[in-house]
Formats: sequence, structure tokens, C-alpha cells
Amino acid sequence: MKLIIFLFVFGLQYSFAQLPADKKLKVDSLIQQYIETKQFSGCVLVAKNNEVLYQQAFGYANREEQVPNRIATNFNIASMGKTFTATLIMQLVQEGKLSIDQTLASILPEYNVKKADSITVWHLLTHTSGVGNYMMHVNFEAERHQLKSLNDVMPYVVAMDPTLDYVGQRHDYSNSGFILLGKIIEKITGKSYMQNLEERIFKPAGIKRSYIHYPATFVAPNEATPYLAYTGKTFINAAAEEFPAFSDGGMQSNVIDLYRFAKALLNGKLLSATMRDSMWSGKVATGRADKYSFGWVDEQTDFGKRTYSHSGGGKGFSSDLKIVKEDGYIVIVLINNRVNPREVTNNILRILYSKDTRKPEKYLENVLMEVTEQKGFDYVRTNYKSILKEKGFDKTPNPWVYIMFSDMFEMMKDFDKAFEVIEMGREEFPKEASLYNVTGQLYANQKKFKEAAEWFNKALAINPEDEFAKMMLKNISTKL
Repeated sequence: MKLIIFLFVFGLQYSFAQLPADKKLKVDSLIQQYIETKQFSGCVLVAKNNEVLYQQAFGYANREEQVPNRIATNFNIASMGKTFTATLIMQLVQEGKLSIDQTLASILPEYNVKKADSITVWHLLTHTSGVGNYMMHVNFEAERHQLKSLNDVMPYVVAMDPTLDYVGQRHDYSNSGFILLGKIIEKITGKSYMQNLEERIFKPAGIKRSYIHYPATFVAPNEATPYLAYTGKTFINAAAEEFPAFSDGGMQSNVIDLYRFAKALLNGKLLSATMRDSMWSGKVATGRADKYSFGWVDEQTDFGKRTYSHSGGGKGFSSDLKIVKEDGYIVIVLINNRVNPREVTNNILRILYSKDTRKPEKYLENVLMEVTEQKGFDYVRTNYKSILKEKGFDKTPNPWVYIMFSDMFEMMKDFDKAFEVIEMGREEFPKEASLYNVTGQLYANQKKFKEAAEWFNKALAINPEDEFAKMMLKNISTKL
């Protein structure tokens, strides 16, 4: 009865089956391992074609008030939203209103985007345009909460310098590229990006509760609050860290609506099979074991199945949607914490295909924070090597342990400890430029720009090609 009432209230229209008992038990056990090792909190949905096989909510939409997540809870899906933008673009191509080979200069001549006469829609869709990331603009952080439309964002996009020597040089993930695709959609249709979502995707797919709004409010349980959960006790409310949502990502959505989106693609409601497969088919190597297509990732997995997917992440959100077209499987994971969502969806698919899962491991930086809770930071600093040995390490696996551990203290506004951790890191990895960059970033975040510049220059002394150090020096040059 409770299930029937819930389905009626939420207005769901799908049949509900169940995973075989042994597989359900394994998925439940898997998620519990993620809860224990990485403080997993969120929603999981598994479907096959028109049947939902598994759906479950875990943890809290609001940790402070202990408001639980629900299946209906909306999460910031971050860059997963690029799949919606790509679908809208392919609809326009299908309708003959746009060509993949058209140049940016021919479509949006009113904007002086650098190299626009060489950049095509194909380059934008595959992240090979080199237009960069508008979020790196020197003024973006201070002004981001004022941005409410694609028009508001365009000055930041236009101002950025190219990140590639030439258009098409390589895959270079670009949020700015998908802002430009959003503007192309608005230009061709004469309607806002959100109107296009509503009319072209939401309505035909039956999506009921997804949206982009300004500002994001994160009112639980309708919306999950983003968190940086370091241990079972220590967490940071990351709502203030979230970026505004546009055609490059940030939509508020839930596992049911995303299932409807995936199902509509599989069933040919949004695109023809030919156009959909063209969108999904891999185009450009990413440097991982996959290829980027048009707003999707095409991967041949190590368990023998081809998946089409896209993940997303922010300070306090993680998301992934995977589709196995061959068998009709859809797996969706939405998390209101910083956890690798692809690891979770891959493990669930391994269970579905009766393969061994990869056991979730607690990050070393989280272990260090747990020891800090129990015995204090002075103990960690003094006994660091012995703590490593207790956890099975002869030395720190990589510099990112220090970077992430430092970031925890920075987010908690404990800058002294953040600096100390990075100093420990530089002692062990003296030739790692990123550790000098983090020190510079810590100073910059405290508006100590002279000191910041000194450390960014030290990073460049180690690696003269360090793009982050170059960018930060440029950004703070007017503040010295």
C-alpha cells in the first residue's frame, strides 16, 4: 500500500520489478560499504528498459537537521546536464536547423569569441574547441551569484584566452563550450535554454520535477544540501560553494526524472535511433579508457559491455548516469557528497553482470582526519610515518593525499593546519609543482596576493609550463 501511495503522489508512470534477491543483497551491501568508507549519501536507481529494478535513498538531504534523502529528492547533477544540451543540439541537427560542421562565427557572429571562424559545433560538442572554462575568469568567483542567464555568462566566455594551440588539437574539457552550445540553441529557436528543455525534452519524456533556478536554495527534503563529508563526524555544508546552473550543468534533478530521460532516448522519443547513436558514438580520445562523443562518454568496459554515460561533480555533489544500450540497463547514482560516482555505477553494473566488484577503499586523507578527531593534529604531524605504516603504506602514495587533507582544513577555515599539511607535502615531494600552487592558492584565498605570487612563481620554477600557476598569476596581477 505504501508503495502504491508513493507512486501516486509522485505521479510516476513505470512498471516496477525487482532485482533477483542475490543481486539486490549485493547492491545493498555495496552501498553500505560506500557509506562506511566514503560517507555515501544519496539515491540509486537501476532499471532495465521499462522496468525499475532497484531504487533506494540513503543518508540525509540535510545532515544538520537529519532530514533523510528520498527517491523524490532533487540533486545538483552538475556536468551531467551536458547530456541534455547535446540532445537539444542533435534535435536541431535532426530538424535541419543546424549543421555539426557550422562554424561558431557563422552562428554567433555578434560575439567575438577567439578563433570562432575555426570552431565548429563538432568541436564544441567534443571539447576540442579550446575555448576553456569561464569559471576560471578572474572575476567569476566574486560575481557568480549575480549570473542568471546565458547572456550574463557570455562576457566571461569571450574574455578567456584559447587553451589549445589550434582548434581540434586534443580533448580539453570545456564548460565554456557548452555555454556556447546553449547560446546556439537560444539563437536558433528564439527561446530560452530552459524553455527548450521544457518543450523539447521534459514534456515528451514525462520529466516532472527537474529545473534550473536562481539562486539554488537547497531546501530539504525537496532538494539535497551539498556536503563535504570527511568522516562520520566531520562535514562541511557546501551550499555556499555551488556554482549557478546553465547549459554546461547544474540542473536540479532526481533519479526518476533522469530515468525517464534515459528511457526516452532508448525508446526514440527524443531523437531518431540514427541520430541518437551518432550522438553516443565515441569521437575523441580523452586519455582514459574511453572516448568522448557529443556530450556523452562512450566506454568499452572491462566486463565486456559498452556504456554511454556522463558524470558530474561539484564541491558537495556527485552524479553519474550510465546506459547499456545492448541490454537496456540504466544505472543512476546521485550523491550529496564528494564521492567518485563512476566507481559506484561501475560496481553496480558489475553486480548486474555477475562480475566481482571493486571494494571501496577509504581515502588516506579521510583516515588522517579520523586520527585527527581521535588524537589531535599534533599527533598526526608527529607520528605521520607510523600512521602510514599502520595503514599499510611505506610512504605517501601521491601528493594528492596532502592536497586533499589540506583542503579539508581550508574548508573548515583552519588555515594554519592547511599550511602545515602542504608544508609536509613539499618536504616529501619537493619537485611537485601542485603543492606550491596550493600554497599560493591558500594565500590568494586570504587576499595575501604578494605571498601568493611568490609561491606560484616557485611552481613555475619547477614546471615552466604549469598552466594553473600562469593563470593564477594573471588573475592576481591587478591586485599586487
